[in-house]
Amino acid sequence: MTYLIKFDENGRRSDTYVAEEKTQEQVTELLEKGFVLITEEDYQLLIGNVDGKEYIRNADGTYSEYTSPEPTLEELKAIKLSEVDAWTERKITGGFISECTGEIVRYDSDKDTQLTMQGIALNVSTERFKNEYPDGCPVRGYKDGETVKTIQYLNASQVYTWCADLSSHVGACKQQGWSKQAEVAAALSKEELDAIILD
Repeated sequence: MTYLIKFDENGRRSDTYVAEEKTQEQVTELLEKGFVLITEEDYQLLIGNVDGKEYIRNADGTYSEYTSPEPTLEELKAIKLSEVDAWTERKITGGFISECTGEIVRYDSDKDTQLTMQGIALNVSTERFKNEYPDGCPVRGYKDGETVKTIQYLNASQVYTWCADLSSHVGACKQQGWSKQAEVAAALSKEELDAIILD
């Protein structure tokens, strides 16, 4: 079997057709468009079926192992910015400290918890809150020094404080993220990007 292959400017395989599936007229037309007839053996080499490595076709018709080009600084910055976004999101949803009950407690801050507590905060001054949470709104968290979550029962005032502490936490995380984004934008080399630590 032989193949009609169009190679890009770097010698990488792009459009590929089985020559035997084309008419002679179609083959001639493709050859005129820059396609090259390639043997089965060479095709298997190109696609990595010989030694697991991808190969390119050189201008002189020989083959050499494909080495992906080093990404540009702009591409590296885009990658780093994605890492900063993920890092910021993890910080936001990774929990926060509130002393709304008078004790230091680390509460969850995932999206579901945020939405639930914001909804509850809208009702703390209503009869509904009193009826649904006569002992206070139950929220689980780790008390300072403990490794097991326990339920804290928050009254109306404590729910407001809890939500305010959460908002401060989210705001602080976003500011840290913006600071890292600014560092990425200012970086002038791969080394400077690598020096931006996301702890």
